[in-house]
Amino acid sequence: MTYRNAEEILRDNRKGAAELLEDVIKSIQKLETEEIEDYLKTLVINRYSITPLINLANKIFLSLEQEEDIDSIVEELESEFFSRNRETTTKMKNLIEDKNYTDILTLSYSSTVIQSLSSVEKVKVLESRPNREGRKTAKRLIDRGVEVEYWVDAGMCRALENVDCAVVGADSISKKGFLNKIGTKPLAIISDTLEKEFYVIADTSKILPSKIPTPKGESHPPKEVWDNEFVVVKNDYFELTSLKRAKFMTENGQIKPKEIKKIAEKKEVSEILLKIHPLLRER
Repeated sequence: MTYRNAEEILRDNRKGAAELLEDVIKSIQKLETEEIEDYLKTLVINRYSITPLINLANKIFLSLEQEEDIDSIVEELESEFFSRNRETTTKMKNLIEDKNYTDILTLSYSSTVIQSLSSVEKVKVLESRPNREGRKTAKRLIDRGVEVEYWVDAGMCRALENVDCAVVGADSISKKGFLNKIGTKPLAIISDTLEKEFYVIADTSKILPSKIPTPKGESHPPKEVWDNEFVVVKNDYFELTSLKRAKFMTENGQIKPKEIKKIAEKKEVSEILLKIHPLLRER
C-alpha cells in the first residue's frame, strides 16, 4: 500500500474502520518519529468517532510519553491488529456454522463483517443511504461466491422476516452504546421485535477508554441527500445504539455489556490524547 497523508484519510468515507486503521498503520511506518505525533493528532481531531484510530493514537502517544522505541511499538500494533481481526472473524464463522445460519442480513460496509459472512449461503444487504455502502458490501460478497439480495433501507422489516439473524460492524463501542451507520438502531429494534438475533462483530480495539467521551458521530453535506435550499436536510452518518440490544463477538468470543464496561475502565489514556480530543476540549 502506498503512503496516505492525513488529508486523504480524513476525506475517505468509503472504507470501514478496520480498513482505515490498516491504512494509518502502513502510512505511519513510512514517517519519521517526529512526524508521527502530528500525523495522528490531525486524525484524532478530525475523525475522533473512529475508536480504533483513537486507541491506536493513544498507544503511540503513551509510548512517546514513556520514550519507548516507536518503530517496534508500531510493528507490535500492526501484528495485534491482524491477529485480533483474524480471531474475531474466525469466532463469528464458527458461531454461524454451529447455529447453521444460512440466511443473514447486514447493513453498511465492514471488511470484518464481509470476512465473517464469506461462507454463508445467502446475505441480504441493505443499501445504506446516502452513500449506498451496501453496494460495496454486495459486490465483495458476490466475489466470494455468496448469493446476495440487495434491499432498500425502508424494506428492512420485510428483509428481516425470513433471515436467521442480523449482523453489523461498529465504529465505536463505549459504556453508553455502540456507534455505527445510521439505520443500525432501527435494525436492532426490529430484530428484537421479530425475535431475531442481532450481532455486532468488533474486536476490542473498538472499545473506547472510559475517560474519553462517547463520540456523537459525523454529519455530512446535505446535498448528498437533496440539494434544496428551501428544505432543512439532515445527513447524519452514524447513530448510537444501546449495548443491551446486541450480542458482541470479539477476538475473545462473545462478551456481555458489563465486560465491555470493564475493558473500557481498564484502558490507560495518554496526556496528549486528553489535551487534544475535541470532545474534552469542549468542556
